[in-house]
Amino acid sequence: MAKPFRTTVTGSYPRPVQPTDTLRKPELSREEADEIIRWAVRDQVDAGLDIVTDGEGRRENMYYFVQKRVDGVSFEEMTYRKFGTAGFGIELAQVVGPLSNPGVGLAHDWRVARDAAPADVEVKLTCIGPHMLAKFSDNRRPDLYPDDAALAAGYARVLNQEFREAVRAGCEFIQFDEPAWTAFPEDAVWAAQTLKVATEGLGIRFGLHVCGGNAYRKRVYFARYTDMAEAFRAAPVDQISLEHCTLEYDMMPLWEELDYRGEFAVGVLDQRSDEIEPPELIVERTRPALEHFPPERLLLASECGFQHVPLEITRKKLRTLVAGAEQARRGLVRPTG
Repeated sequence: MAKPFRTTVTGSYPRPVQPTDTLRKPELSREEADEIIRWAVRDQVDAGLDIVTDGEGRRENMYYFVQKRVDGVSFEEMTYRKFGTAGFGIELAQVVGPLSNPGVGLAHDWRVARDAAPADVEVKLTCIGPHMLAKFSDNRRPDLYPDDAALAAGYARVLNQEFREAVRAGCEFIQFDEPAWTAFPEDAVWAAQTLKVATEGLGIRFGLHVCGGNAYRKRVYFARYTDMAEAFRAAPVDQISLEHCTLEYDMMPLWEELDYRGEFAVGVLDQRSDEIEPPELIVERTRPALEHFPPERLLLASECGFQHVPLEITRKKLRTLVAGAEQARRGLVRPTG
């Protein structure tokens, strides 16, 4: 039986020295990347987390990181596009040919992280999902990819190749990050079905993180999870990771609409604020999820990643997360009502 109230980061972790622009971090050499991965793993382990990641410190950002390392994508000309209603916009790389020959190196990153972690600490692999890659691309080849769904399937096929290498390296859990579901809820069902292409033939466990975006610690998209129940029902995943503690609506009714038997990584830590939540507040925020999940199927996490958060704030927040989980395990948490 799984440990109750396991703790984890959603995905990203700060670099030891934060760059000025945390959304477009400078590229690293392979040696620099490996050292940051080892450092990030040690830092997460020191905080007491049960499940850690490579920290994503190697990545310039989540979408360029993959796009720069796949044939068929060009950065010679970029197209600026805005997303959501919060003023967030980015320059998009152009799809100019068949997506092929991925050289992202996810297997290597995961292996470095696994070797740096104690045997009793789980190491998950996190990666942008095919839907967001498609939406954050300027498709100049409609003859190859006639719509976003076709382009996402193309990205899913190259991700599947990367994941096969990771599985061969020993990886047993991969998490997709798909924040653009909440920007384009009308896409969510086909986006969920596209995940089947990315997971085909791998035989491991998968997770899915869907948030409202986290550019510079601001929520960018605002569609409700409860409006995407059909998509979550279609997603071929064993764990779902969602925001919870700062939403302006109650997302828990989502579970009443699904016959879902997997795990829930509930966002009980607000990475958009510098305020350090006391462990008692972590316990209180966990309580509503117990109406729908036993403690063994609940993971406690932040609402999104920490790449934009100052390191000392990140460390303090993760330690209070671990302390809150310890209180919960001592039997202090009961379902609401």
